[in-house]
Amino acid sequence: MKDENTMNIHFICRGNVLRSLIAETYLRSLQLPGVETTSSGTNVDLSSEIECEFFANTIGLLKRHGLEQYAKNTSDQLTLKRIDGQDLTVCMNQRVIDEANTSVTLPHNTLSWDIVDIGEGRRTVSKNLRLYEEEIFNEIIAKVDELVGSLSRKM
Repeated sequence: MKDENTMNIHFICRGNVLRSLIAETYLRSLQLPGVETTSSGTNVDLSSEIECEFFANTIGLLKRHGLEQYAKNTSDQLTLKRIDGQDLTVCMNQRVIDEANTSVTLPHNTLSWDIVDIGEGRRTVSKNLRLYEEEIFNEIIAKVDELVGSLSRKM
């Protein structure tokens, strides 16, 4: 049963190994009273060595930023059950929204943040992976801080 005094926020990206994992972990690290956070991906593949490597790299990134203890230990596939009852759903970009809509109906309160993933758009040079991770981390931190600010003004 959902707690009326808790705001549930769900972040979605493609693999749940970078963007949504960072957003969930950072928001959880803020330890805001009455805020619960989860995340998932539209294309989670726990059997993929590449995806496991990306997940491990993100844990390393979170560790470098002092956030590792707030991270979950595995990726989660987007399901209707995972987004059901969320007060706010945040997709990392339009591609994620399009993919999510093939398997679930996103709630009317879904936000899109336009955060480009590694391997998309301007982030396609393989030698820049660590740089891209840091860029994405900083973009997400700014977006989460902005979200928290807007939520606190509404409360």
